Amino acid sequence: MKLTTLLILFGLLITQSQHSSGQEIQLSPEGLARKSAHAFLIGEYSEGKKSKFKGNGAGQILDEIVVSTERVEVNGDVVIDLPPGTARVATMFRYIVLRGEGLENLEGLRLLPYAPNSNMPESTQTSKLFRVKVAAMPIPSESMPPAKLKTKTKAGTKATITEIAFNSQSKLSTTFDDIPYRNLGAEYPREKVDLKINLEKELSIAGHIDLEREKFCRYYAAPGNLDASFENWAKERNFLPGRQIFKFQPALVVGYSKNQPKLTESKSKPGAADLSFFEEYKNPGPRNTIEPFQDIKYAMCFNDYPEFMSVKQVGRGTPLIEHFDDAAELAAAFIADQIKDGGRSATYWEVKNESTIKSEWDYHFQKDKDSWALMADFHSRVADAVHKSSPGTMVGGPSSAWMQLQVADFGLYRNQLKFMDLTKGRVDFYSHHFYEDFGSIGAWERREGKYTNYLLGRMEAILNMIQAHMHETENVRPILITECGSLQPGRGPSDYWLRLRSYSAYMHKMMQRPDQIELGVPFVFLSIPWNPKSGDTAFIPKEGERNNASLEKCDSTPVKNFFELWRDFDGRRLPVSFKQKWLDVTAVHQENRIQLAMTNMGGRRLSVNVASLTGEIPIKSVSQKRLFYLDGLVKFEDNVAHTDATSIPIDVEETTIVTIELTEPLAIAGTLEKKSHYAAGTAIKSVAASKDGFAIRVDDTGSVQSAKLIVGVQRKGGLGGPLSGTFNGKPFKVKAAWASEFNNLFASIDVKLPIDLLAADNTLKIDQRDGLTITSVHIETEK
Repeated sequence: MKLTTLLILFGLLITQSQHSSGQEIQLSPEGLARKSAHAFLIGEYSEGKKSKFKGNGAGQILDEIVVSTERVEVNGDVVIDLPPGTARVATMFRYIVLRGEGLENLEGLRLLPYAPNSNMPESTQTSKLFRVKVAAMPIPSESMPPAKLKTKTKAGTKATITEIAFNSQSKLSTTFDDIPYRNLGAEYPREKVDLKINLEKELSIAGHIDLEREKFCRYYAAPGNLDASFENWAKERNFLPGRQIFKFQPALVVGYSKNQPKLTESKSKPGAADLSFFEEYKNPGPRNTIEPFQDIKYAMCFNDYPEFMSVKQVGRGTPLIEHFDDAAELAAAFIADQIKDGGRSATYWEVKNESTIKSEWDYHFQKDKDSWALMADFHSRVADAVHKSSPGTMVGGPSSAWMQLQVADFGLYRNQLKFMDLTKGRVDFYSHHFYEDFGSIGAWERREGKYTNYLLGRMEAILNMIQAHMHETENVRPILITECGSLQPGRGPSDYWLRLRSYSAYMHKMMQRPDQIELGVPFVFLSIPWNPKSGDTAFIPKEGERNNASLEKCDSTPVKNFFELWRDFDGRRLPVSFKQKWLDVTAVHQENRIQLAMTNMGGRRLSVNVASLTGEIPIKSVSQKRLFYLDGLVKFEDNVAHTDATSIPIDVEETTIVTIELTEPLAIAGTLEKKSHYAAGTAIKSVAASKDGFAIRVDDTGSVQSAKLIVGVQRKGGLGGPLSGTFNGKPFKVKAAWASEFNNLFASIDVKLPIDLLAADNTLKIDQRDGLTITSVHIETEK
């Protein structure tokens, strides 16, 4: 019997392991299969193979294993057999790495039989190294078909492969990680949480009262990119296309169709594009989409600028410095042509995808170049060119990847500031990406270890830093989060769950910042014709159907339920309060209905009391939508009725939607205004924070009803005791015990401020502590 059949037939299998609480834990069938595969990797599979390890003991990491040193000459097509058992271990790694000579000549890499019709996403491609992301793999088993690599060289070129390795990006522990394969928090009783909602006033976040779901409920595509059957399905669930990448080299120079004209280098100006191409090229843009999507706001991103104007080393189309203006003219001509041919273009255009990392912006490799200054210069030139030819089009970037801004003692953050400062007044927005990496299920359980992702306060702390600097430099621009989700490959239940909980958690956090976030796009797809079996898509073609099959010829995946969970969450905001750390709640109302979106990123299952929310207005019904992970399976429950509104369940890392139907609408009598007031100075060492302090201006203090101080903190090893200092000369001490439990602390601490202590001009000083950085400071007022 196949493992997938076993997963359906059996809800749970028991393995004899112990949780840190001392209780016996249960692993799912998937967990048992992956534990067996892990033992195979560390044992039998690794024998005789060169491996690179980091660390020792329980924290030891298998960073890379070399699976082949056979020399392979590539001249045309080639298929390479990988060692027996490779398919079983591949999903544990992040990258497949080829080393050799002439590897820039390879036209992609496929993994047979698991990704036979699409190249695996490229990470780095140079003459000596070609690195791709491992394709999404099924749950490992001993009966998996052998894995093979398929590649080919560009016409008239050759390549030599001397080594094939699998790399984990330093994420693969030699001790099996059982956290993703058990019911998190099941060893503890549910914690009670009482919600309080002000039903007499609506909540305004810096003027934003409506939820504005059209900003956040997006999927990864441009309008017209998919068959109308998918777009109609998304529209029925109130989701819109949000963002996609346009790659010049494959789309225009090579061409996706034999019949389309090809973009060529100018004969009179080497390195520039022959823009007469656009006289023949038909560029309809989004007009092929369904009628409701034709005029929506959406984002696009340029990438892979033509090779004839780009640096040769990496192959991601980084324009040569002397051709920055030529690339800018090409970008501007493309947008103008799209408007001419199709009536419109994207609302937002990013200049270069993920230009903050080496594999996308070649100058990061070049130590003699100020790569960030060059990046800012290029973005500014493209923005100037587009604004001139297509007024009203918004241009920005840098479409940041890897937002680990604390790296190199906040050197990466200072580079981000340099980019913003140098592009001030020329770009229209700034854009970033946030992803949960491998092994981030059970984030709260990992807080004392290596967890450095963003859903335990880091995303908010980073956005606060960026916002504070924009205010300080009078350069406040919208922020676009043009990708967010999970980097986890694979198609097992735990893989799907990591993506689903990440999509919802990120989207919900963005919903709570409508004054900052102009557009948020989860990296979730309806269909991926170029990679149909990706785990990021809601639908995959049925066996034997074309990659670009219409909806009725596809099967659904668990990703579909992300759209079902959020399909009707909408309304105007209501103020909500509670006393539970790591719980996010958004309350909205519409006619006779109150809805609550709740995300629990803490380590305990919750039981939420919503029974006393409505005061004297009787509750007609309470129902709940749940998308959660239990007994090793992803589960979706649609509109489950609750007769007891005092104990609404939310599991660990679950996002749930609760709907309360009332017998009559709310009687709204006013608005509660929430506003943030930022101090100048970000990423300040505690030595300076204790001596010079922070100045925070708050206007119209007489009407403030409540206020809290929000202090961003970063420190390796946790906070190490209470946060203390003075506010307007008065001492304070906050015992944030949770902040001392983080090995990689980067989050915000809230301090409630007495109203009589608040002044128009306020001074905060933080007591010195070795290794502590104050990332940002602001006061949040309600009036």
